[in-house]
Amino acid sequence: MTGSTRRSLAIVLWLILVACSGDETRPSDTADVPDEASKREVPAQATAVPVDRDAERTSRASPRVPCMVAAVSDGDSFRCRDIPRVRLLLLDAPEMGQQPFGVRSRDALRARMPRGDTVWLEFDVQREDRYSRTLAHAWTAREGGEHLNFVQARDGWAVAVVFPPNVRHIEAVRAAVAEARRERRGLWQDGAYTCEPIAHKQGKC
Repeated sequence: MTGSTRRSLAIVLWLILVACSGDETRPSDTADVPDEASKREVPAQATAVPVDRDAERTSRASPRVPCMVAAVSDGDSFRCRDIPRVRLLLLDAPEMGQQPFGVRSRDALRARMPRGDTVWLEFDVQREDRYSRTLAHAWTAREGGEHLNFVQARDGWAVAVVFPPNVRHIEAVRAAVAEARRERRGLWQDGAYTCEPIAHKQGKC
């Protein structure tokens, strides 16, 4: 091999080494720069909607069942096509013998859940009372359904009553009753309603 040939071969080898060295440095220069796929993934993660874990637990703990209204008995009880007697939890409405208050309370509930309408029943810990009545919260089936127990309390057609262990929603119902009294709604609009259902049952008034 001549001297010139050896020099040419050395130059070629040197160029190959330089090229290889350049390839090794390029990845480190761009290691912190996301590729196009990574850029597309970041906004999706950043805008993910948080999950309401409490709502999920409530839904699993107390599934709602449909009930087609057959008749409304008074301001806190009614019948479904498939359930003979349903008692609205946390409420005590005037007895039908307490006129005219019993009729007014019943009619207010009838207006919210007319015969043939479907409402959804939500149960608490204890599903029946000693009279074999189904104990439930009732929700209208319309979009954004109304909590009828709360509505009856808010509009002033019942007082609050609680029998543990069924205490779900009690604070909201108590606050609604207090507001109705303060604003003189429903039973309290003319100041004539002075005998609450429990006192009437006990013959005190």
